[in-house]
Amino acid sequence: MKKIIIILFSLLLCFSFSTQASEDEYEDDGFLWQLSLGGFWVDLALPELEGAQSDFDGISLLVDAKIQYKRFYLNTHSGDFFGGSDLGYQLILEDDWGVDAIYGNYQLPFSEEGYYGSEGYVPELSGIKRRKQDQSIGLSYYRTLGDYQAVAELVYDAFGDTNGWVLHLEATRNFELRNWDLWLNFGANYYSANFIDYFYGVDADEATSRRPVYELGDSVSVFTQVQANYPIAEDWVFSAGASIIIGASNTKKSPLVNSRHARAVFAGVKYVF
Repeated sequence: MKKIIIILFSLLLCFSFSTQASEDEYEDDGFLWQLSLGGFWVDLALPELEGAQSDFDGISLLVDAKIQYKRFYLNTHSGDFFGGSDLGYQLILEDDWGVDAIYGNYQLPFSEEGYYGSEGYVPELSGIKRRKQDQSIGLSYYRTLGDYQAVAELVYDAFGDTNGWVLHLEATRNFELRNWDLWLNFGANYYSANFIDYFYGVDADEATSRRPVYELGDSVSVFTQVQANYPIAEDWVFSAGASIIIGASNTKKSPLVNSRHARAVFAGVKYVF
C-alpha cells in the first residue's frame, strides 16, 4: 500500500518532452514515425567498478526512433548512453508546454560479474547482490524557453527494487550551422538516498574485510551531451557526438567504485528512413 501511495503521489508531482509532429511522417490514423539506423564506432567508459572492466569500445548498431500513436510514444536517441525516459503518454499538450506520463531507466545495472556479465568471476565484487536496472514511472513537464526545450521529470522506481525516486532536469537546443544539424543537451539528476544506495551502498551481508558496510545519502549528478549530423547523400547522414556524466563525491567513496564519471564518444553513418 505504501508503494502504491508513493507512486500515485509521484504521478501527481513529477514532470519530459514530446516530439514535434511536424518533424515526423504523419498518417491519417494518428500514427507518426521517424527512424534512422547506422553503424557507429563507440568509445564508452562507465563508472569504474572495483576490479571489473569499465571501458568498452568497438563498432555498434545505434538506432534513432520516434514512434507515436495518438498520444502514446517511444523515443530513442543514439546520443543517450546513460538512461532516461523513452516511453510516454501525452496527458496535456499545449503550444509551448505539456505534461506526459513517462517510463524509463535512470541507472545502469551491474553484478559481481561486472556491467554486462561477460567477464565471469570478478574477485573484488564477489558476494555482492545483483543491482537490477530501475523501472521508473512518473510525470514529465516540458516547456519551450526561447531557443531551448526545458524538461523536469520526477519518477519513482515502481517496478524495480530501489524503493527510491529521481528528479531529472535538462535543457536541449537544436540549431543549424551551415549544413550541420547540431544538438546540445545539459542537465542534472537528483537521486533519493534509497535509490542511489541500492546501487552503490554495501549491506552488512555483502561486507568483507576489504569491503566495509557503506550507506549513501541522497546524491546528484550533472551531465552534458552534444551531437552533430551532416548529410552526405540522399537518406545518408554522418553523425558524431559525445556525452559525459559526473556524479557526487559520495558515489566515489563507495567501496564498489573507483570513479564517479562516465563518458561516451561515437561517430558513424546512419540511414534515415
